Amino acid sequence: MTATDHMQSAPGAPSGIVMTDISKRYGQVQALSDVNLSLMPGKIMGIAGDNGAGKSTLMKVLAGAITNDEGTITIDGTPCKFSSPNEAHAAGIEMLYQDLALFEDMSVMANIFVGREITNKLGFMRFNAIKKRATDIVSTFSVRQIDVDDPVGNLSGGQRQVTALARTVGFGSRYVILDEPTSALSPSAADEVLDVVRDLAARGIGVFMISHNLNHIMAVCDDVAVLHLGTVAGIRHIADTNQEEIVSLIVKGK
Repeated sequence: MTATDHMQSAPGAPSGIVMTDISKRYGQVQALSDVNLSLMPGKIMGIAGDNGAGKSTLMKVLAGAITNDEGTITIDGTPCKFSSPNEAHAAGIEMLYQDLALFEDMSVMANIFVGREITNKLGFMRFNAIKKRATDIVSTFSVRQIDVDDPVGNLSGGQRQVTALARTVGFGSRYVILDEPTSALSPSAADEVLDVVRDLAARGIGVFMISHNLNHIMAVCDDVAVLHLGTVAGIRHIADTNQEEIVSLIVKGK
């Protein structure tokens, strides 16, 4: 089924993302092999693993940026196969990449609404409506208030993440994939971003968070999936594990 088919799923269908036996090969390299992973709405799952373990490849499959060779993806009870990020977005899935893809010389509100501008019947932008909506979106996050007229280039690292997330979740995304959201941030900015991740889950949004920072995974995630050489080495409830066990899974695959 396509993403459009998904949007027509029957009421009462099971909630959540289920990835079953996902495999992906590049020539002689088996990037993913029979990966099984699931996520419920309102839950945060950390994705850990060494470089080359398959973390980004798996999440890009879910985000429609890469097509898997084998396996199935079910969204809220309906099978979906994405051939583009637009199809994944239509099914409520959005991936926020590490580079954020923000326009630094443009305002916060312009970044949030780029490609989705509110216009009147003549096609002219309704700047007051855009500003109000942008302000409403960013004000829902539990961080320092952001002036949506400010250029993104003037923002802190944490505020940039909030801007990118506002663009992502302000238009109906129900599942969000975050790629190293706290990388290269100061401790205070990282704390702001982690608060935002908690906010997302509190709203019922399911979150996959790729991170090398185990402290951050332990701080906000409900569960952690560890990938090793393209397979799932283990899935652990955060309350029932510790960093030593996670590191062992990352390094040894067991």
